[in-house]
Amino acid sequence: MGIGLTLWDSNGSHVYSRTLVLPGLYAPDEGEAIGLFESLSWVSELDLQNIEIEMDAKLVVDAFNDARLDSISVFGDIIESCKQKFRAFPHCSVRWVVREANFVTHLAKIARNFLSPFTLVELPFDVECLPHTSCSC
Repeated sequence: MGIGLTLWDSNGSHVYSRTLVLPGLYAPDEGEAIGLFESLSWVSELDLQNIEIEMDAKLVVDAFNDARLDSISVFGDIIESCKQKFRAFPHCSVRWVVREANFVTHLAKIARNFLSPFTLVELPFDVECLPHTSCSC
């Protein structure tokens, strides 16, 4: 499973991109939830604050933002792990964006072609041609 993560600054300029390849097979919702966990881990490593995480996985975003979610499944356990890690970020939000506005999906496709993680400082293609701006829900 490939996971793509991208950091943008407050002006919408690309800062870093990272891809990860996780061995094994996951249900789609579990894979997306693992992507959220990895995002939180990465921003923790970078010691970032005041962040907004955007995902095109509405089920994951809704589950994450729902205080009543029970962790009686693998998916629920992953979401609960995300919530525990999230507590370190008092000025952070997780919100849903439509798939077309999620640049990271393009990186996830690239990630499946590599056996080890990598971080991009410069992108190998023109970011301006991809929709990566926030959209209102």
